[in-house]
Amino acid sequence: MKMNNKYLISWHDSAKNTGGTKAKDDVEFFLRNQGYNIIDTPHNKYLKMLYVIFVLPLVCLRIRKGVIYVQFPTGIPFQMKMIIFFIKHFSGAELAYIIHDIETLRIWNDGNDHPESEQTEMSFLKEADGIVSLNHKMTDWLIEKGIKAPITDMKIWDYNNPKPLTDSREYKKSIVFAGNLGKSTFLKKWDLETPIDVYGPNAADKYPSNVSYKGVLVAEELPGALVQSFGLVWDGNSMDTCTGNYGSYLRINDPHKVSLYLSSGLPIIIWSEAALADIVRDEKLGITVDSLKDIDRALSEVKVDDYQKMCSNVQNIAKLMRKGYFLKNATDELNKLMNRQEY
Repeated sequence: MKMNNKYLISWHDSAKNTGGTKAKDDVEFFLRNQGYNIIDTPHNKYLKMLYVIFVLPLVCLRIRKGVIYVQFPTGIPFQMKMIIFFIKHFSGAELAYIIHDIETLRIWNDGNDHPESEQTEMSFLKEADGIVSLNHKMTDWLIEKGIKAPITDMKIWDYNNPKPLTDSREYKKSIVFAGNLGKSTFLKKWDLETPIDVYGPNAADKYPSNVSYKGVLVAEELPGALVQSFGLVWDGNSMDTCTGNYGSYLRINDPHKVSLYLSSGLPIIIWSEAALADIVRDEKLGITVDSLKDIDRALSEVKVDDYQKMCSNVQNIAKLMRKGYFLKNATDELNKLMNRQEY
């Protein structure tokens, strides 16, 4: 394969059975297939520290031009600081981020002051020569915070999904939810007629009778379990609206579970104020609701023909996700904006 000057630092997170690790793994999978050179790092946390201090500077010295992508955030703040420093000062390449999370909005937006943590994160973001943002709402926030580098929007996560898409899906008015159940306490209050199947770690000891806990499946197994009619995207402890840090974060975040559902051919139900609600409405990929209490009525109003049209629309976007279409568009555009078109 012809070598080029596009690179991605591969960082191995320790968490298991989470959308975060799957999302980063998929970015690496798609960029590798697009010809990016992967800069691999150790799995062991102690070896990671040694790598960023002693090995990464030597790697960077050999890269005299091009772009090095880093999935943001990566590692602990000290490691991120070292990664930025060596790319900016030891290599001749541009530093570009693919944003997964902004902790200032995800964790520290709790009404308490976290000035040092927030300042550190913003200082990291301002070091970038280019950024792939999740969506236009996140991009607007970054610009408001003073980010001057060019930014492109991915719009929605791609998803490496090995399960074959089915030609048809029966409308059964059933729902599935997959995620970290420790922060999805709204499920304890599920008093709807519509049943829901639930997958994920940190389950409660007890759920209402129409909530069926199905256990924990690894990312490769989950698509095969999604035989319901809709996948639910919701967060917080309330049935009425998405609450708390994580609920509010939906206004600016692209949850990876959305792409799990869609890439599996499953239409979704999502909070009407979520950042991805626009694409769900515009592309007719499912239903948006103000409150979970609207679900029974909303599902009763969906006709079989309407549902099949949703499924057809979902299949179209699923095929794009499985090819890495959205990531490729965003990185290709960013590479051009950074004036490094010939990698």
